[in-house]
Amino acid sequence: MGQVTVFSGPERRRRWTDEERLRILSEAFAPGACVAEVCRHHDISSALIYTCSSAT
Repeated sequence: MGQVTVFSGPERRRRWTDEERLRILSEAFAPGACVAEVCRHHDISSALIYTCSSAT
C-alpha cells in the first residue's frame, strides 16, 4: 500500500472583513504601490486583488 502524507497547518481559506478588504485594496491601488508586493505582504494571489476590486 502507498504512503499518505497529511499536511497540517493554518487553514488556507480565510475570512476577510469588509474593512480588511478595503484596507488591502487601498494599499494595492495607492499611487506608486506595487500590487505584487502588497499581495506578497498579505500572502494572497494578485487575482484576488482584481476580483475584489471589481466586486466592490
